[in-house]
Formats: sequence, structure tokens, C-alpha cells
Amino acid sequence: MGREAKDKASRQNRYVVKSVGARLSLVEKAAWHAKALTLGFKRLVSPIRHTYRYPFVRAIPSARNYRGMIVLSYEKCTGCTLCARICPAAALKMITVEQGKRRPVINYERCVFCGYCVDVCPTEALHHTNIHDLVFTDRDSMIFMLDRFTKEPEEPEHVKKVRVVLDEERGLRYVPVGSDSE
Repeated sequence: MGREAKDKASRQNRYVVKSVGARLSLVEKAAWHAKALTLGFKRLVSPIRHTYRYPFVRAIPSARNYRGMIVLSYEKCTGCTLCARICPAAALKMITVEQGKRRPVINYERCVFCGYCVDVCPTEALHHTNIHDLVFTDRDSMIFMLDRFTKEPEEPEHVKKVRVVLDEERGLRYVPVGSDSE
């Protein structure tokens, strides 16, 4: 019993030595706290804004591989069912259309925009768009049958478009598209 208690105590001591708090002296801890407080007061006086008014202002995705809404190219699809089989959320289902051909339909209530379906498609019949934030009024409207799944989603027109610009002094800035300060 005595040896087990010593082993347990030595394991606890090793943990304490490895923890960050045990390595810093009182002066070092105070310096870290002073740095944190200084940064907090600095941001209080001149905050760096990383947000924008989302429903009225929307950033345009700049990445080429942006994963937005998925669109089906009906002519390219061979009906191989790879997209439906690889989908981790089971958002894609295959339906039978004319002459026994199978085509995918998508349920955006389940879709997690992982992009596996787009990556696995051998004919590149599926592709992502730059739109990811459509509004649905009910659950049935989130299921895109072939008539909606083959069309590009429409963007709302009342939204002001902005581009994200890195400013060395202020951090991220949102500049309206088409302005001279880009």
C-alpha cells in the first residue's frame, strides 16, 4: 500500500510540473495578465470590426473552391449513384426518371456542404455555386427535385455585396464591390 501511494504522488507531481501555471513565476504571470488587459483596453478604444450586418451586407466568396449550393448538370449525369452513396448526411437520393435512368435529388435540410458528392462524380455533373445562404419558408422547399436541382440558385437583389480586404492596421475590412479602395 505504501508503494502505490508513493507512485500516485509522483504521478501527480509530474503533472503539476508539466502544467503551465507551475512553470511561470508570479512576476511572469502578472506580465501576461498586464498584456491581456492592455490589449483589451486597446480594443475597447479602437475596436477591429470582424462582423458586418449580414442580411443587408454579404461578403462575396473569393475562393475558387468555395462550397456553396450544389447544382446538377443533367446532361453530364450518368446515374452511377456514387454521389448518393458517398454522402455522409444522406442528403442525396437517387430517383428513377424516364426509361429507367436514375438521377440525384438533394435535401438541403440534411446537406452539410462537405463536397464529397462533387469530388466523387466521375463526369463532373455536380458543381458548387458561390451561394450558400438561401432562405426556405418550409421543409418541403428544402428538397430540390430535378426541376430546381438543375438550375443555378438565384441571389436576392436587395443585398449590398462586399469584398473582404486585409488591412495591416485594422485587420479585416469589408469594402463594397466596385469601389476604388479595393
